[in-house]
Amino acid sequence: MIWLASEIWALLVLAFAAGAAVGVWASINRSATARAGQGDTLAAAVTAAEPAILLDAPDGLKDDLTQIIGIDPETEKKLNALGVFHLRQVAAWEAGAARWIELRLNEPGRVARERWVEQAAVIS
Repeated sequence: MIWLASEIWALLVLAFAAGAAVGVWASINRSATARAGQGDTLAAAVTAAEPAILLDAPDGLKDDLTQIIGIDPETEKKLNALGVFHLRQVAAWEAGAARWIELRLNEPGRVARERWVEQAAVIS
């Protein structure tokens, strides 16, 4: 009976050690992946280019940017503060300009994911 109890404890200790080793490995792997992701964000910041057609004020009446699915009134205010007032401006964004806007909104990938440029081209 004592032999059986000692075997169980030995197996429990071995299982704990294996689990701890896997946990440490996963933690190291996760932090390496996170560091690689930060590099991608920095690379996106380098290739971001300020849109050529930012305005100080609307050219006539400003467009309702909330027509674009994904832009709420708060995001519209942020875009207006950046100098984006018209759908034609959004429709003219290239990849670098879209990235620049995403970084200013602090929402990387949002413009492309929600297809703002395509929507603005269809609406305007």
